[in-house]
Amino acid sequence: MKDRQYNIENQFAKFLSGNMTSEESEEFNLWIESSPENQKLLRENKKLWDVSGNYFSPEQIGKDKESVLQKVQSKQTIQLNRARRKLLFYKVAAILAIPITFALSWYFITSNSNKETLAPEMFCEIAAPKGNVAKCILPDGSEVWINAGSTISYNTSVFNQQIREVQLSGEAYFEVAKNKEIPFQVSTSIANILVTGTSFNVKAHPGSNEFETILAEGGIEMELKNKTHQKLLLQPGERAVYNSAQLNIVVEKVDADYFTSWRNGELLFKDATLNDLVNELERIYDIKFNLQNQELGEFRFRGMFSYNNDLIEALEKIKRTAQIDYYIENKEVWLIKKSAN
Repeated sequence: MKDRQYNIENQFAKFLSGNMTSEESEEFNLWIESSPENQKLLRENKKLWDVSGNYFSPEQIGKDKESVLQKVQSKQTIQLNRARRKLLFYKVAAILAIPITFALSWYFITSNSNKETLAPEMFCEIAAPKGNVAKCILPDGSEVWINAGSTISYNTSVFNQQIREVQLSGEAYFEVAKNKEIPFQVSTSIANILVTGTSFNVKAHPGSNEFETILAEGGIEMELKNKTHQKLLLQPGERAVYNSAQLNIVVEKVDADYFTSWRNGELLFKDATLNDLVNELERIYDIKFNLQNQELGEFRFRGMFSYNNDLIEALEKIKRTAQIDYYIENKEVWLIKKSAN
């Protein structure tokens, strides 16, 4: 096995969870035996895996996700501390028999800073690691797909009471359970989305000036978090993009399935630039790209990439399609114009 540092964590996860094929396992074992350093890495990762908390069997994971979350919550004792906040971390990781790795992480934070408070606040955070898509079911039955490197969180103490509020950092797709009495709200740093029951996508990456939402079914209300608090109602098949730096909103009719294909482990590009493609690959695989020159980034690209494939396969597809060569150095990818033979 080649020492692909950018993909080795996924290989360890598959090996330790027992989800490698016989061919993959044989190749992985050869790689482990090839050097003492690799054997040390395996020991260290096994220790981390063993102490990372309880994880469920494939049979348990196949059950309703809401009951799994309730089981995790019921098994843990939340210790209150009036003098400080205490963080308890529980991790569940499993590779399911579908083309996406669902890795769920729950963080519970308790707080009792006010002595008059009878019930503590308890927050749940669900994160999708790099290169993977996570899926969860919220206590109200709503389903959420979380894109690579993104997180959602909510206050379990008040969720599904007067409002069902979820905080988002990154990108997620929501299929909200209908409840006209209790609205569902997605809160981000730039704008909020309010619904009662519908399907939609929201993208709000940290550090980005752009907020994007796409409505697949139902109806949503978008409210900006600026001085105007401008509200916008969207219809199915509409995409709204707001730039907080330029203070402008663009609404257009789109194919919602095209923009939300990531939840099935696919990236579709119909007429994207190489710059657009590189930005997505950097986010998914957590590796930096460098272009030989700026003009190279304007090359128009069309194709599909799978989250289930490794970076080398993506680079080979770029090489075949765009006649652009590559090499990897110091955990960075360099793209250069392929020389004519």
